[in-house]
Formats: sequence, C-alpha cells, structure tokens
Amino acid sequence: VSTQSTGAAVLGKVVDRTQLCVRPGKTAWCLYVDAVCLNDDGNVWDALLLATSAALKSATLPATQYSAETDVVAVDRDGEGTKLKLNYLPVSVTLSVFDGTTIPDPTEAEERIEEGSVTCCVDQKGTVRAVWSSGHLPDELISGTLKYAVTRADILCSILQKVTGD
Repeated sequence: VSTQSTGAAVLGKVVDRTQLCVRPGKTAWCLYVDAVCLNDDGNVWDALLLATSAALKSATLPATQYSAETDVVAVDRDGEGTKLKLNYLPVSVTLSVFDGTTIPDPTEAEERIEEGSVTCCVDQKGTVRAVWSSGHLPDELISGTLKYAVTRADILCSILQKVTGD
C-alpha cells in the first residue's frame, strides 16, 4: 500500500488549509507526518492512520511575527500558538477475508494467506470516508464489513478523544 496515495485520499480534507496560512499568497505552514515502523505484525495502515489522527488532533501551530521591514516571518516563541482544528477525525478498520468470514485487525501471517481484505476509513460521526478492497469479494460481504467498521471506528474515536484530551 502506498501510504502517500492512500494518505492523500483520506487526509486531504481533514485540515482546512486556510488555517495553515501565515501570509496570504506568501507563506503557509506545511504539515508532515513521518512514521517509523519498529515491528510489522500486520495491519500497519490502521495503526499509522490512528497515530496520524492523534498527532493532528493534538497539533498546535506556533505563533508567528511578520516584519514588513525585512519581509521575514519568524516563530514568536513567546506568543500563544493556534490549536489545529480538524474537519473530521479519520480512523481505519481492516478486515481479512477467509472462506467468506471476516477477521478484524489481521496479523502479518493472516495477511499473507487471506483471500482478500477490506479497509474502511470512518470518521467520528460514523461517516464512511473511503473503502479499499482486495480480492474478488461479494458486495454483501463488503457491506457487512462497513457495518462492523462503523461500530469499531466509534470505539477507536472515543479512545482517541480521551487520550488527546477532548
């Protein structure tokens, strides 16, 4: 899975980009999320998106000062930053498929032998934001995974909100 392409699809509208503007048409903050996987026992994408959502939810943009004299924007270390506001809080839920049965949160061994998988990105309101599937899976099975994903996402978002203090 290319985290760059799937990440753009899921995270592209999480942050209203106008918040990142420091000087209209001139300067804006650029957000990067770098992740290092220390141990891949499967389902890395779900863990990565959960960590990214937690990071964005707790992010604060530093205060800045602009000097018209020098045309320089600098971080104001004494100023109060602005908490980043999110349009929604995405989490993903992946299920592996074996003989028409789904197993949530697959391990690496399960991923190697699965017939297919379904990953659903859901927000804190239960809105399905994206769905990816692999293998030739019947529509009924995918629909069933969506119901499970919405329920599981509600639990994950509740935990995430407690952990990040909201």
